[in-house]
Amino acid sequence: MKIEKRQHLEGEESGMFKIIHIALAAILMAIAAVPPAKAAGTSGDLQEKKSRIQSGIQELQGKESYTNNEIKRLVGMISETTGEINANIAEVQKSKLDIDQLNKEVTEIKERMAKRKALLKERARAIQQSGGNADYLEVLLGSKSFGDFVERMSAVSTIMEADQKILKEQESDEKKLEQDEKKLADRVMQLQNQKKSLQQKKEQQKQQLSELEKTMKQLKTKEKELHEEKMSLKEQEELLASQQSAADRAAKMDSSHGDGGVPAISSGSFTRPAEGVLSSNFGARWGTRHMGVDIANPGSNVPIVASADGVVIRSYLSSSYGNAVFISHSINGQKYTTVYAHMKSRKVSSGQTVKKGQQIGVMGSTGESTGQHLHFELHKGEWNAAKTNAINPIGIVPF
Repeated sequence: MKIEKRQHLEGEESGMFKIIHIALAAILMAIAAVPPAKAAGTSGDLQEKKSRIQSGIQELQGKESYTNNEIKRLVGMISETTGEINANIAEVQKSKLDIDQLNKEVTEIKERMAKRKALLKERARAIQQSGGNADYLEVLLGSKSFGDFVERMSAVSTIMEADQKILKEQESDEKKLEQDEKKLADRVMQLQNQKKSLQQKKEQQKQQLSELEKTMKQLKTKEKELHEEKMSLKEQEELLASQQSAADRAAKMDSSHGDGGVPAISSGSFTRPAEGVLSSNFGARWGTRHMGVDIANPGSNVPIVASADGVVIRSYLSSSYGNAVFISHSINGQKYTTVYAHMKSRKVSSGQTVKKGQQIGVMGSTGESTGQHLHFELHKGEWNAAKTNAINPIGIVPF
């Protein structure tokens, strides 16, 4: 009955593990199906993207909750299996005592059987020594008188009854011996199979737990990525929100004169934003599109200046751009946006009006940067996350 119950439970657990496998596969497919981020352009695009990301986060959190419940349930099952293994160990210890007792009984039975065989041989030898042999009929026929016959008949009857009793006892002991030896062998095999089954069960549970923990890690990683993307969208949304106001103010200024500064202010609409070496051009770079140019300078406190008159759209610390300033310009009726990234520090604030050549910060290596430089972008029109308006500043801005 215990074995049948255990087999039934193992069947249920096997079915549960199949369900977990199916659920894990569905979760992993769902993770893979979450689309990668695409740059949003307009405010409407951002709102749609934010809504989609939030839905993705909620979906992942639901899967995390399910996976976490499965982990808790599996941990409970492992604890239960460990308890069963410990109970099996205790049962094995107890069974060893039972086995020892069975071995003692087997030894006693064999000793009794050996004694009976010796007794039967002794009786047969006694009959032979008294003038007969083991043939009871010859003993009776060898009587010398009727009285002797009666005496011999009584003796033979007594001996036969005793012999029959001994033979029955011998037969009973032989049967018991066979049963006990089989019982002993079955018990040993049962315990060995039970131990093996429990160990396999625990290994299977540990493997399932490992898979669940791996899935949970993937879910957490994807959720983190979506949160970071959501934060990036928040930055873009704030930039877009302040860009129109700055652009309107820049349009009213619409001039091209400067008031001096470092580096030297160039004539024309734009001036060089920093002194240094042009270390990276606009266009293809490392398998991606570099939508600006880099100016490197290892000096201390290298000034960064506004490339043209304008209004600061936003001055803030970005996770990717580091210390960054976005400026809106209106030059001869044409709207432009310049971006100054990875600065060590900023000297202007959002909404501030700036002049061409006015210092707006100090060159640095903040954000996603590998060395001190200025990442400079020029956009013809408004800035957008897709950078579809980005143009090569070389030939427009003097370098």
